[in-house]
Amino acid sequence: MQATWEVACNMWMIIGIFFLMLLIGVPVAFGVGISSMLYLALNGKDLVILTQRIFAGGDSFTLMAIPLFIFAGEIMNACGVTKRIVGFANELVGFIPGGLAHVNILASMLFAGVSGSTSADVASIGGMLIGSMDEAGFDRDYATAVTAASATIGSIIPPSILMVLYSSITGISVGKLFMAGVIPGILVGVSQMIYAFIKAKKNPAKYDGDVKVKFDFKRMVKSFINALPALVMPLIIIGGILSGVFTATEAGAIAGAYGLIIGIFVYKEFTFEGAIKTVLSAARTSGMTMLIVASTTAFGYCLAIEKFPEQVSALLTGISTNPNVLMLLMILAMCVIGMFMDTTSAAIIMVPIFYPIAAAAGIDGIHFGMVMVLTFILGGITPPVGVTLYIATAVAKIKFTNLLKEMWPFIALFIAVLFAVAYCPAICLTIPNMLA
Repeated sequence: MQATWEVACNMWMIIGIFFLMLLIGVPVAFGVGISSMLYLALNGKDLVILTQRIFAGGDSFTLMAIPLFIFAGEIMNACGVTKRIVGFANELVGFIPGGLAHVNILASMLFAGVSGSTSADVASIGGMLIGSMDEAGFDRDYATAVTAASATIGSIIPPSILMVLYSSITGISVGKLFMAGVIPGILVGVSQMIYAFIKAKKNPAKYDGDVKVKFDFKRMVKSFINALPALVMPLIIIGGILSGVFTATEAGAIAGAYGLIIGIFVYKEFTFEGAIKTVLSAARTSGMTMLIVASTTAFGYCLAIEKFPEQVSALLTGISTNPNVLMLLMILAMCVIGMFMDTTSAAIIMVPIFYPIAAAAGIDGIHFGMVMVLTFILGGITPPVGVTLYIATAVAKIKFTNLLKEMWPFIALFIAVLFAVAYCPAICLTIPNMLA
């Protein structure tokens, strides 16, 4: 009994210290590192374990795909890909009621195949379209909400950094995970476009804008050809992975090389100064992401010592062994955790805990991976942490509370898609099964 009590105290000490670090504003990577160090020190463990675990956390060939995809996304953005994607989206859907809101959403869907990141999407698309929507007569808070909500697609439609993380932890094929994200990503985008259409019809003055683009087939074809080199990249990545020509990590390197080629020889906008900025930006983002991944691995090791995954499993299966009920309980738990942590940290900590529970309940690993990815992304647009929301407010220069008022309908739509995927596995498994 005393041993059980000590285990519980140690476990909650780790978690308590970590959340205290978050509350006082310590960066996540340092928060998990410090709480892990204190746990090891107070329990008489050799602190060399911490450095070993941190090193092991980043020492993965699969995880090399993350900085490579980040670099590829930065290159594509620096060489004018974003404006060409936005231009094509504008010609394709700009004439529909809702105008630039549809352009914003479709551009995010197309840019998702380039960046693989929600943060990159909201910064790139937001930096270009929020101001344009404001000038066209859209409510600025609404324009920012559309940008933040549509940016979630960046981590769903392949390639996806979150899926690479999930694959590295579980060993599930990253190619199949990528394909599982196609239909859910489209569903999120289409649901948002329907909402934007309804809003534009109900209140054109606030949600439709003054500037209208007339559909012109020739102009649309021209903009498509202009954007084609960028749109081909995800096809190369996914096709190469699924055919076995290269791994996800090699795909990241190929994506970066492809970005350089079209930036220098096709679009001819990739300057030496731009190259320096791109490398520095990619290094900052990659360094931050990989530090979180490595330090969170050490944190997960401490939780494993205290048998935290087993305790969570016992708790959930004690409530029910029904797969549908377990799915609901795990989604709720991940939603709560995702509200206080960034998506990368949440994935590294939660996947080793919940994946074995799902596997034991007979839930398909690809299906559960898609549910986890969607749940973690939901955390990114949900207060109080909501990293995506803070990036959007920084880009748009508006108050966080103003953004939240316009975000709730988009959050509700995302939750609807999440539960549709959770309880209708065919939504995410149809394409992977067809290509198996």
